[in-house]
Amino acid sequence: MNYAIVIGIDHYEKKPLSGAVADAKAFANWLETKGGVQKENLKLFVSNSEDMLVSGPEIDIAIDKINRAARNNNETNRLYFYFSGHGIGVTFDNTALCLRLWPALINHCISGLDYRTWFTNAGAFDEVLIFFDCCREHDTLIKGNSPAGSWNLPIGNRNPRVLICNSTAYGKLSYEVLMDPVSESNPDRGAETDALPKESESDKKRGAFTTFLIDSLNGDADSDGTGQITALALKDHIRNNFKSHAEKFKKTQDASADTLNGGDQILICTVPVILPEYNCIITFERNSNITLYGPNFESVWQGDVVAGQILKLPELAKGFHQLKDNLDTTVPPKTFINYSPKTISYERF
Repeated sequence: MNYAIVIGIDHYEKKPLSGAVADAKAFANWLETKGGVQKENLKLFVSNSEDMLVSGPEIDIAIDKINRAARNNNETNRLYFYFSGHGIGVTFDNTALCLRLWPALINHCISGLDYRTWFTNAGAFDEVLIFFDCCREHDTLIKGNSPAGSWNLPIGNRNPRVLICNSTAYGKLSYEVLMDPVSESNPDRGAETDALPKESESDKKRGAFTTFLIDSLNGDADSDGTGQITALALKDHIRNNFKSHAEKFKKTQDASADTLNGGDQILICTVPVILPEYNCIITFERNSNITLYGPNFESVWQGDVVAGQILKLPELAKGFHQLKDNLDTTVPPKTFINYSPKTISYERF
């Protein structure tokens, strides 16, 4: 049985966000429609301007109810825990998740590490999947509150496999970005495949990581074309492709994913095997003549370009590639890696 706690907070008094609630709702929708979580097993907490919800106690109560229900269930149990909002890097392993009254109440945060410990100690789950879309800048004043009760005492003999995904590296920022709208000039890849528009083609301001995550779970992370997305496949896809995804929006952000207790083996979901119409997008930032060289230093493409021009390449081979400016010899060539024919890489030159 699959269970989920999903939290999204925009309405911070002094530092409001724009896309955290939309991200949480989008991830909750993926869980219900494709992640195998029944509506009654999904608890969604989002902020609004009318009240002071997402303050803490209601989260603990919901988790405790899920723990009790799952503990009595003898089948394989999975818990999703998702948070989108402000975050603070307490330590490398611990992110404080800022709740509704932060920063007016400076430590109105929960400890991501302590809540993870609660989930693994609960004696209720065989798999725990955690996703944090928030900043991780270090602040010595923030500690993050622990769950209520005996969260640090193990119950039973379940030792769950764990996947932990962070939207950014420890000590770094996580960004909201304005997504490109779907239009005739920027069509979705489903024109011939009946696929839905990608989450990262929304016309709203959203978290760069969550939109990438949902697209990954919808099929982008299936780099081998097996129709299965495991925790290991998602880890590799995040490591290999998220940084270039963020660079598409002119942001420097590098997400991470880690597993514990054999978490690489978690089969997150199955997806249709669909090859994209193109697997590399290059945005040019100069007026010049450019050559793209392939893994064997063969010329793959050459032409005149202008600043802002976008080149979409179908079936670019796996391996190292190099972009060279043929007119301005002071510009060093740019080398990049295309990791898979199945996934899209984004480059700027």
